[in-house]
Amino acid sequence: MQIIESGQISLRPFDIKDANAVFSYRSLEEVAEYQYWHPYTEEQSVRFIEQCSLSNLKTRNQWIGLAVIHKLNQELIGDCALKISEITAEIGCNIHPKYQKQGFAKEILSLLLDFCFTQNNVQEIYGITDSANIASIQLMKSIHMTRSTQFEEKSICKGVLSIEHKYSINKSDWIKLKQS
Repeated sequence: MQIIESGQISLRPFDIKDANAVFSYRSLEEVAEYQYWHPYTEEQSVRFIEQCSLSNLKTRNQWIGLAVIHKLNQELIGDCALKISEITAEIGCNIHPKYQKQGFAKEILSLLLDFCFTQNNVQEIYGITDSANIASIQLMKSIHMTRSTQFEEKSICKGVLSIEHKYSINKSDWIKLKQS
């Protein structure tokens, strides 16, 4: 499987050896807070890796999960996912708290934008987040995604009413940004 790289990170397939690293952050309430999943057990971490290890970047209409590796120390610092359809893609990521607020999430999403727009002929990329997840909203805005006012979904997540918003960027706007 192809590895996607940028300055500080590489995105690669998961390996079963990654189970402890995945458990170290996916077991934390603060990482699971705005997710539909609860903090992981060690067994769930292994199952997650097994599911993601079957990922192929050429797959369409299914989630592709990738390990995020810090190139400086080769440490797994999080995971990211993308779901590519014919002309759109949805993206997202989870970062270990010790690596948050250091620009890694922005670099990951920028790398996914570049990959989807340049190698997959995607025309629009979006992320969906809980309206209360301020860090996620700021992250998407930092890569020039804008909120779609036509999209607002209400659901119950972990017994709490959640209002989700969609942030997106289209290929032509992304190209203009890259050229400026």
